[in-house]
Amino acid sequence: MRTVVVRLQDEAFEAVTVDVRRKTVVRCTDGPAAFTGLSGKRTVVLWEPSGTHFLREQVYRGPGDVVALQIQEKVERTGFFRTAPSVFYQVEREEGQVAHVFIAAMDLSGLDDRLETLWRHGARIQGVFHPAVAVAFLAARSFTEKTLTVWIQEHGFYLAVTENGRILSLRFVGFDAFTGPSESLVREESSFTLQQHESAGGQGITRIQACGPLHHLLDASQGLWEGLGIAEPLKKAALKHPEWFGAFFVPAPFNMLPQKVQVWNRHMPWAMRAAAALLAVSLCQAGLWMYWKSRAQGLEKQTREAAAAVAGRAEAVQKAIPWDRMAVVEEYRRAVQAFEKEPRMDAWMVWLAETVPKNFRVVRCAVSKQGESARGRTPGPTHPSRRRESPAQVAQGPVLSLELRGTVAFQEAHRAFGVFLAALKERKNEVSGIFDYDEKTGQAAFSFEVPL
Repeated sequence: MRTVVVRLQDEAFEAVTVDVRRKTVVRCTDGPAAFTGLSGKRTVVLWEPSGTHFLREQVYRGPGDVVALQIQEKVERTGFFRTAPSVFYQVEREEGQVAHVFIAAMDLSGLDDRLETLWRHGARIQGVFHPAVAVAFLAARSFTEKTLTVWIQEHGFYLAVTENGRILSLRFVGFDAFTGPSESLVREESSFTLQQHESAGGQGITRIQACGPLHHLLDASQGLWEGLGIAEPLKKAALKHPEWFGAFFVPAPFNMLPQKVQVWNRHMPWAMRAAAALLAVSLCQAGLWMYWKSRAQGLEKQTREAAAAVAGRAEAVQKAIPWDRMAVVEEYRRAVQAFEKEPRMDAWMVWLAETVPKNFRVVRCAVSKQGESARGRTPGPTHPSRRRESPAQVAQGPVLSLELRGTVAFQEAHRAFGVFLAALKERKNEVSGIFDYDEKTGQAAFSFEVPL
């Protein structure tokens, strides 16, 4: 990922373009040199506030708000700030009820105006870090043993003690404004730091790493950075400007970028993915709309052509057939339609032959208009057992009247009636039926009316 690292210095700035792949810096080039060159570029800002204090404290474990309140109180007790500073911290480890915390307290007045200048020129700012914090975390990543890193610049130097990825201490010593950089001061403060950690007990500092534009003031033959964070060809350049490379290894809690901007940056990639997905869906829908519109236009054209062909053929037929013969053709068409509407009795006869219950015979099978069969049937003798099955509503039209008779026991007659009625309803839903049984003669009679 290509990122522009900008170091703000008063009203000017320095910048390099860095390529990071798989958490390793693989390329570093100068520029851009003007604010306009930041337009649309992913940007990381290095800014050194005038009021900064680093400390390491122990606080009681608890919820985040409680820990933050304890840290704020400890910073205010130092007396370095006239007004409440912005506090950034990271809990490094916890032991029992105590948490060990590295704290960076900074006066961020003036930062908003500087960021506004970058935003006005189109920079996409991802983070704002203190350059000394960036150098300290680069050293913590490069060396696992207890190391003193001295970052020497024109106006002063920072001394950072790191071990196993943690910052044990970080402080700044400024050069005298009249005498300028002093080699003796650098050596004195470095020796003082070494003595402090030796007298504190435990393992002392085993390595000293000088870096920065004036790293020769401490040791002109310093070794290069170790580890995989920086590609080999760039390690010499990282010795002179470690802040450019360390900016990519600073933890998120030390990001001085306003919180609302950080939230925006976290959600922006997902918003862009969602926008891209919606754009793709919109394009697909537009493509489908164009496709179906083309198909509809083609079908409309085919329909118009077919209608024109039918109209042409109809006109040709009308011209070919004399008017006096059109009435005969029309009468034939009506006769064919009427015949097709008539019920197919041959199918019913075949069905009856296959479905009539055992020991029963069909004694009546006739087609009549609705109700005629009921009015025309001669009433039989009074039967002691009768059952009627009739639908709630019978459709108008021809009605098939069926009558079945058989001499069987009552239970068998009752079962046969139900089976035959169910078979009729499978063919026609609207069926009415009457079940008669004469106990003296043992004769059962089934009567059905089926609308066709």
